[in-house]
Amino acid sequence: MSEMGRWLFIFIALAAAPALAQKEKFFGKGKPLVFREEGRDRQFAKTKFAKALANGTDDPNCQQLLGAMLTLLAEIMPTLHQVDANFVLDPALINAAQVQLGTVTGAAQVGYDVVQTPRWPALDYLHAMVRRVLIDKRVPDEWLATAEAINPTVEIIDLGKLKMANEKLKLVDSTYFTLPALRDRYEIEFLRANSAVTTDVLAAFRDAYLDREVAWGDLTLLDTGVKAQKRFVKGKKVPPGMEELGAVLQWTPFDPHKNEINYFKRKPPPPVILYVHLNARQFIDLERVPIGKRMLVKGRFWEMNQTVTEVEIKEALLFEDRDFSAGVVLADPNAVVQCPLAVNDLTGTAPVQPGGFRH
Repeated sequence: MSEMGRWLFIFIALAAAPALAQKEKFFGKGKPLVFREEGRDRQFAKTKFAKALANGTDDPNCQQLLGAMLTLLAEIMPTLHQVDANFVLDPALINAAQVQLGTVTGAAQVGYDVVQTPRWPALDYLHAMVRRVLIDKRVPDEWLATAEAINPTVEIIDLGKLKMANEKLKLVDSTYFTLPALRDRYEIEFLRANSAVTTDVLAAFRDAYLDREVAWGDLTLLDTGVKAQKRFVKGKKVPPGMEELGAVLQWTPFDPHKNEINYFKRKPPPPVILYVHLNARQFIDLERVPIGKRMLVKGRFWEMNQTVTEVEIKEALLFEDRDFSAGVVLADPNAVVQCPLAVNDLTGTAPVQPGGFRH
C-alpha cells in the first residue's frame, strides 16, 4: 500500500469506529497507555528538522516549514487522550500537510506555481513530534520558544494551545466521547431502555459518562464573564460556583431535515447549552473573544439535565476552534522545496509509528 493510501486507510477506519461505540469503546478497559522513549524517538531527535525545532532557524523557507508543523501540533494538543495512540486532526489540515509540505510526490498547485515536491514524510515527522510530547508529558520549552520566535512571521500558530501543553499536558479521557456521542448514547441506553431492565438505568448512565475529562469543539460562544451565567439561566438559581468567572456556550446538532420541505412542522433538534466554570488561568484573552465565536472547551464534564439540553463543565479552558473547512495555507510548497530541513533522515521509523489520525 502506498504511503498516501496507508494514511487514508487509517483515517477512514478510525472515523467509522465510534459509530457503534459503548462505554468500553470510548474509555477502554485497561490502564492508560504509557509512552516510553524508543529507538525511533532517539532517531527523530537526531534529524535536522528536530534540531531546528529546538534551536530555531533564520532561513525564511524553513520558518514556513516549522510554522506549519507547529500549527499542526498545536491543533492536536487539546484533544490528546489516554485511550490509545490515535489523535485528532482536521482532514483539511491532513490534506494541506500532504500537498503543501511534501508528503505527496509530483506536481502540486494550491494557489501557487506548479512545483515538483520532494517526498518528505510530514505526517511521520508529526507522529514523532506527538510521541515526544506524550513521552515528556509536555511540549518542550525549546519548541515553544521557536514557535513564539517565528509566529510573528508565519502568523498561523495557535500559541495558546502550545502554551497550555507546555505548562501541563492534561489528557482527555477519550476523543471518541463527543457531544453528539453523548446524545446518541443517552437515547440508546436510557430513553430506549426496555422494560426488562431492572437496574436504575439513569444512575448507571451517569456513572458511566459523567465526571470525565473532555474536549468538545464546534461550540458557539453566547457570553463569558461574571454575569454570563445569570443572563442565561433565566431567573433560575445559579449553580454553586457559577457566580465566579464562567462562560455559556451552545452546540447546535445537525438537522438532517434542514433542507427539506417541512409538511409536518417537524421541530429541529434542540441545542445544548453548556455552562462552563473557567479556570482563572486561561491561554486566550477572554475580553477579545466576540459573542458568536466558534470555540472549543476543555474541562471536566460534571453534570447534565435529563434531556441533555444543558450540561455543566468544570475546571475549563477555552480555545478558538478554528474552521479549516474552506482550506488552509500552511506553507508555500516552493518554500518547502528550498528548505534544507525537508530531507527524510527519519528513514526506518515511518512504517512502525504507532497511532494515527482521526477526524
